[in-house]
Amino acid sequence: MEVILAIDGGGSRTRCLAINREAKVLGAGESGASNHLLVDKKIVKTSLDEAIKTALPQANLKRSNVVCVSAGLAGVDFDGSGADEMKELFRELGFTNTVIVGDMVTAHAGALGGQAGVLALAGTGSSILGIGADSTHVKVGGWGPIYGDEGSAYGIAQNCLRAAARSYDGHGDKTALLNAITSALGLKNFSETVRRVYVEKMESREIAELCRPAYEVAEKGDEEAIKIFLKAGDELAESVAAALQRLDLTETKAKVSYQGSVLESCVLVREKFAESLKKDFPKVEIVPPRFKPVVGAFLIGCKAAGWTLDKDNFLELEKIEMR
Repeated sequence: MEVILAIDGGGSRTRCLAINREAKVLGAGESGASNHLLVDKKIVKTSLDEAIKTALPQANLKRSNVVCVSAGLAGVDFDGSGADEMKELFRELGFTNTVIVGDMVTAHAGALGGQAGVLALAGTGSSILGIGADSTHVKVGGWGPIYGDEGSAYGIAQNCLRAAARSYDGHGDKTALLNAITSALGLKNFSETVRRVYVEKMESREIAELCRPAYEVAEKGDEEAIKIFLKAGDELAESVAAALQRLDLTETKAKVSYQGSVLESCVLVREKFAESLKKDFPKVEIVPPRFKPVVGAFLIGCKAAGWTLDKDNFLELEKIEMR
C-alpha cells in the first residue's frame, strides 16, 4: 500500500494525513507547533515525528509505504526560502523523498483547488498569496509578529491586550476584555499579565490563543472587542487588495478564498472582510475554501509523485475534515 504523507505545519499545531492513491485517508495524526522560525528546532522535529508516528500505525503502515512527504510549513516562505533546513530535518526522521513548500502554498492549493486567485491566510499569523493565470506568485504580509501579522489571531489578541490595558488604566473605554483575558490566563488581576508576557515570555502562539475568549466577548456585544475584530477584517481585505493590484486582477472576476481559524471561525471578521473587498472590487468572487490546507499538501504531493486524480478522488477528498 502506497501513501503520501500530507502535512500542514503551523505556529500552533501540526497535522498529518496518510492518504492512498484512491484519495482515502488511512491514518491521521496531530501534534504541536512546527514553525522553525518561532520555536526551537527540537520542538519542530518532535512535533513532526509525533504526527507521523500517530498517522502511520493506524493502518499498519510503515515508512517504506510512504511514496513521499508533502509538507506545507509556516516557517517556509512562498518562494521556498527555508525549505532546505526542513528537508534536512525530514532526512533525520528517515524521509528522503520530500516536497517542502510554505504553508500558504498548500493553503492556496487547498482553498482554490489549484486555480488562479488570491488566498487570505489568517490563523496564528497572517499572509496573502496571489497566483495569476500565468503562474506569477505574489505575497503580501507574512512579516511575523513583530512588524506584521495584521488580521491574524496574534494581531487581534495584541490589540485586545492593548484595549484591556487602556481600560485598566482608566484612559480607555470599559471593556469585558479586561476580565476575559485575565481569566483566560488563570490570573487574579490584569496587572499580572505583565509578568506572564514579558518575564515568562509567552510565545506568539500562546498570545494568539487569547483570540478565542476575546471573540466570545465580541459575540456578547462588547463594543471594544467588536471594533477590534472588524478592524481585522478590514486589514485582511486591504492586503488582498494589494495582491489583486499587483497581479492586475482588479477588473476581473478573480477568485478570492480564505483559510485559517480567524476567517473560518470568526463570522465578524469574515463578513467585514467580504464587505470591504466587494466594495472596492465588485467583480471579485469570494469563495469558501474547497479543501483544508493539509489536502492542498496532498494535491501538491500527487503532482510530485505523478499520481493522477479523477472526479471520484476529488469527491473523496471533500469528505476530509480536520478541526
